[in-house]
Amino acid sequence: MILADRSPVMDLTHSLCPICLQVVEAQVIARDGKVYLQKQCPDHGSLSVYLWPDVDHYKWINDFRLPAVPATHSRPAIDGCPNNCGLCTSHLRFPTLIEVEVTQRCNLRCPVCFMDAGNELSGNPSMQSLESMFTSIREQVDENTSLQLTGGEPTVRPDLVNVVSMARQFGFQAIEINTNGIEIAEDPDYLLELIQAGISGIYLQFDGLSDDVYCQVRGIELLSTKMQAIENCRATGVQVVLAMTVIQGINHNQIGAVLEFALGNLDVIAGLALQPAFTSGRFDLSVDRKLSMGDVVFMLAEQSHGLIEPYDLWPLGCSHPLCSCATQLVVENGSLVPVTRHITRDQHRSYFNAHSPQGSVFADILSRCQPDVRSSLSILIMNYMDAETLDLKRLRECSMTVSMLDGRQIPFCAYQISNQDGVRLHPAWGVAREHSHDHL
Repeated sequence: MILADRSPVMDLTHSLCPICLQVVEAQVIARDGKVYLQKQCPDHGSLSVYLWPDVDHYKWINDFRLPAVPATHSRPAIDGCPNNCGLCTSHLRFPTLIEVEVTQRCNLRCPVCFMDAGNELSGNPSMQSLESMFTSIREQVDENTSLQLTGGEPTVRPDLVNVVSMARQFGFQAIEINTNGIEIAEDPDYLLELIQAGISGIYLQFDGLSDDVYCQVRGIELLSTKMQAIENCRATGVQVVLAMTVIQGINHNQIGAVLEFALGNLDVIAGLALQPAFTSGRFDLSVDRKLSMGDVVFMLAEQSHGLIEPYDLWPLGCSHPLCSCATQLVVENGSLVPVTRHITRDQHRSYFNAHSPQGSVFADILSRCQPDVRSSLSILIMNYMDAETLDLKRLRECSMTVSMLDGRQIPFCAYQISNQDGVRLHPAWGVAREHSHDHL
């Protein structure tokens, strides 16, 4: 493919047309010190998409690679990526975190929702269907693989406690609930039931420290609800990861404040996950530009006032280096220091556990190479892709998958892809709408 732009080409790959979702050739190019994805659809023309704020930083992260370990159970690659994910034989990495959608229902209708919850299907998978899903997962991975029960909003499902118990019966130890926190804020006894059933943690949507942010991103004031949910978790002894969807012009300037809040509540908050918003699903906001992982890296560094520097955040190794980066803040001589300042790349490679899910990579490395160091807080930045930014090279190294009713594991970004009209590449649970109720 020859495009009019003569900017230096950094890589060749394939992407999608965001209008028709056709696979197209693409180039990663450097222009004015930044990185862009340039592609051309034969039917809908060319498109240049911003990817990264700094060419040198992009190159440094992209060069930070660990060997890929493929899945032990793969399906034939027939139609090609990303149309026949399953995982197929072209996929380079096995799952370390598997999402199980227990519902598409939700008790909110957020203006920003990668699930577009409430617009797809009205039913919940039956317990029999979920049992089949857990059976398929166990046939493909071992019990050390982390599960995240998600939706929609998983707590609106009345038998979620039973779902957690079932997952435990299959041997899974790390079972996290991805939630907006409303139910666990309103009913601490319910939270206790989830803990007794076997959850290992709460992945709490936490977009900032002011209600104007929640009104824009979630549609209603929610700050007091978030705070109560955290207090209930503290009282019952379950750890929380704060998951912040970062949006330019809305809450990007609160990253530092959320970090400070997390550091002030280390007895209950184990991690902070920063997720630049992407436009799969529902995105009803008008923003000047979308943010990438690179943008958030530099924003975090600036707003942490030197506590974390851009090059303290390393690719994890469990997926493509451009998909996620992290560090672990540890206590050293009474101060917090990123552990990545005290380990080398060789140590990272030597002590890396390929089975560690995203948020646990550096904690697991610490437990092996520096067992006397007390870890304090995991900082993780995710770099999800939508139809505009999709890079199939990255997608083939995804280690975060979503479980389908037919036993397939679809990479998270591929599963969430939708075109500009909201039409999904993969239907919910992998089931065509006309047949959906046969499986729920």
